[in-house]
Amino acid sequence: MKDWEELGQSILIGLIFSFLLAKLISILFQFKDDNFKLVRGEEDTNLSPIEEEEEEEEVEFIDGKKIGNSSSDSEDDDDDLGEVFNAASVYIASSTGVSNEILLKLYGFYKIATEGPCNILQPSALQLAKRAKWHAWERLGAMSPEEAMQNYISIVTELYPFWATGSTSKKKDDGTSSAAKRTMGPVFSTFVHEESDNEVELHDIHASSRDGEIDNLLKSIDSSISINLKDSEGRTPLHWAVDRGQLKVVELLVSKKADLNVTDDEGQTPLHYAAMCEREAIAEYLVNQGADTHLKDNDGKSPCDLCNLNWPWMQNSFPS
Repeated sequence: MKDWEELGQSILIGLIFSFLLAKLISILFQFKDDNFKLVRGEEDTNLSPIEEEEEEEEVEFIDGKKIGNSSSDSEDDDDDLGEVFNAASVYIASSTGVSNEILLKLYGFYKIATEGPCNILQPSALQLAKRAKWHAWERLGAMSPEEAMQNYISIVTELYPFWATGSTSKKKDDGTSSAAKRTMGPVFSTFVHEESDNEVELHDIHASSRDGEIDNLLKSIDSSISINLKDSEGRTPLHWAVDRGQLKVVELLVSKKADLNVTDDEGQTPLHYAAMCEREAIAEYLVNQGADTHLKDNDGKSPCDLCNLNWPWMQNSFPS
């Protein structure tokens, strides 16, 4: 009986030892396999930059032509365009004799190039110069800054073909751009007088015409106030009604014998206002009522010169 117990213990111990030995061998083989995979993984990782470099080289050269690094080339081109644009804007800022019409166009392109599409509200009727600038900027829509720069440079080159001659270097210092921004504003402001809200004095007849308040306007007219009364800037009620697009007020004032060709301090008639503010219906009405389309303001501009829209009935009224 004792012999059987010893035999059973021996067998049990043998089984346990065999199990442990098999487990140890399994662990050793697994460790070796993992280590091999780790080494292979490192080799693959080390090789990947070389493979990527080869792929980049394939992309960069096709038929002997380099096509890679286009972003870098594009950035260089943009820098060159920006430098020429800045130089052109500085040149214009120091130039004299540029017409207001050209200055308006340049202003619009300048704003697109430096600030992007127009993102401000239209200025009030009291600020005619600002409204003109706003229209010049806003009508360009979503034009890209690059296109605006190119158009700006083209206009300057057309005006002054040799403007860039004598430049000592294409490189401009860091202050060039800021200098252009500082000088462009004051130069362009010569377009028309920059009005201040505090400087303009309005009578009730002007305010009523501006705001389309026909009842109050009739009260002013019935009280023997001149229908051609001018404000502190020389504007009549008709000027104000046209500027704000008040067609019914315009019709009322004309029916009351308002002067169609009266001029403000800048020499502009109500028709000038209609053209500049792109009030087509009002402009056509004024022309049909006999407004003089040939009159020029203090800058020598007729209503047609201030309008960029295609109004055949207005264009045809001008001598060829």
